[in-house]
Amino acid sequence: MKRARRARGRRAGLRPGRIDAIACVALLGFAALFARAIQLQTLDADWLSDRAGRQAQTTVEFEALRADLQDRRGNMLAVSATVDSVAAWPRRVANHRAAARALAGPLGVPARELEKRLGRGSGFVWLQRWVAPDAAGRVTRLGLDGVQLIPERRRFYPNGDLAGALLGFADRDGRGLSGIELAYDRELRGVSAELASRRDAHGNMLPTVASAPAARTGRAVRLAIDVRLQHFAESALAESLRKTGARHATLVALDPATGEILALAEAPGFDPNRFWLEDKSLYRARAFVDGFEPGSTMKPFSVALALDAGVVRPDDVFDCENGSYRIGRRTIRDFHPHELLSVSDIVRVSSNIGAAKVSERLGARRLVDGMRRFGFGDVPGSGFPGEIAGSVRELRERQAVERANLSFGQGITVTPVQLTAAMATFANGGRRVTPRLLAVTRSDGEDRAIEPGARVISEQTARAVLAMLRAVVENGTGSLAALPNVAVAGKTGTAQKVKEGTYSQKDYIASFVGIAPAVNPRFVIGVFVDEPRGLHTGGLIAAPVFREVAAYALDQLGGDARGPAELPSADTGPQDGVPRGHVETGVAHDEGDEG
Repeated sequence: MKRARRARGRRAGLRPGRIDAIACVALLGFAALFARAIQLQTLDADWLSDRAGRQAQTTVEFEALRADLQDRRGNMLAVSATVDSVAAWPRRVANHRAAARALAGPLGVPARELEKRLGRGSGFVWLQRWVAPDAAGRVTRLGLDGVQLIPERRRFYPNGDLAGALLGFADRDGRGLSGIELAYDRELRGVSAELASRRDAHGNMLPTVASAPAARTGRAVRLAIDVRLQHFAESALAESLRKTGARHATLVALDPATGEILALAEAPGFDPNRFWLEDKSLYRARAFVDGFEPGSTMKPFSVALALDAGVVRPDDVFDCENGSYRIGRRTIRDFHPHELLSVSDIVRVSSNIGAAKVSERLGARRLVDGMRRFGFGDVPGSGFPGEIAGSVRELRERQAVERANLSFGQGITVTPVQLTAAMATFANGGRRVTPRLLAVTRSDGEDRAIEPGARVISEQTARAVLAMLRAVVENGTGSLAALPNVAVAGKTGTAQKVKEGTYSQKDYIASFVGIAPAVNPRFVIGVFVDEPRGLHTGGLIAAPVFREVAAYALDQLGGDARGPAELPSADTGPQDGVPRGHVETGVAHDEGDEG
């Protein structure tokens, strides 16, 4: 019998030794499984339990409502609201193609694109964020498994593209990305809250008895701008661009006493409600981040420094060489030749030669140091993201050509905000002002403490230069800035742009920075028009925009500031319709600044 069983075993290929080996392997396998079971049940029990708990747990975040942005009178510039977004869990969507076709209509997205989004993974995907209420209702009525509406916060800008570059925008996750939204992101965002919950094996949220914690809303930010003046300024700039064919225009209006920025307009602008569809180059607030050579708008500053240093007086007379003046191997020219001009007339008619001769008495060192006291070459300090300092180069006393260039605004770069704030020094009695984005009066009615700015020039010098700037408007290059029954002061500038290392013969920045009224000033307004076509001087292009905006500002915001003022003289003096002069330096200053 045994012999027969062994014979059958051999025929089946099961020799006694092989059976023993199989038995040993099976025994070892069972032993390994038993050991692993012991490990899982004892040694790794706590770790596994903790891991299982973490997989079942989730955290629900309750986002804080982003606070409002307001203008100085409490008008809303940016608000937040809850809107629906459409999300999907692709692994729970039975038929991606059918779902995509059904959702294409309500969402306004091609079915192919939706199908592609559903195919990106098995986890969570956004199909469309921030959908309109009617679209959300149509999605709900479809009743698609794995597709859900999720409430989100959205930022709305009720005035559309008004002050878009200044306000900036917040992204889809509520984070400020540019402008004021970025500068005050921490205050606006507030503090979110979290609630711990559990989910089942399919990822579905399980009910919880815990109450949702309260998120802390951000703090409203009240800006210094006035929405009425901002709207009017933007309309005036847009009309200027239409008439002149310019590439871009900027306007800055501020209070010379407090530094509050009452309007900051850029044209063209963009709508932050649809920032993802806009030209990204329009995001930049050029008033803060773009530097340019100012040209003749710098002449009042070089003259003020010479007056304050006592090296000249307003009635001192200089020989302006009949329009051509040699410095070493270089020649400075005025387009309108003049012989004898007082210091006041040098500013009035915008003589390059006169400014250069005044700077000779002052000297390079005092000229550079004085420009820096006015704030040039220093970050303005407004707190706007990315604001730049501009540049003022160091000069040696023997650099006579460079000193002359600086005296009439070449070889220096400034920003529109910087130049407008510096001009406020003549309107407030000689003190430097810091441009302020926020209103002095907060939303709670309390006033912010403002420290007086450092003294730059004496009150006497500030009054003397203000009188010169008034003459520019009454009988000089800025006559088109004049207002009826209100004295106005200001300075024109027409600066060649530097392109590829040389001064362009056709591209200019036309500017006018003015003070209104000249008696008890309330507003300093700078207008800067980039690359106007055809007529391109500050007196013809920028001054009329100033006149319109200043008239509106006085009427709507500063009527009580109007005082007795002389009517502008009928003698309009020289019109700066063509280049006034140039410095021949071989590689730059091919054509000079226009007054």
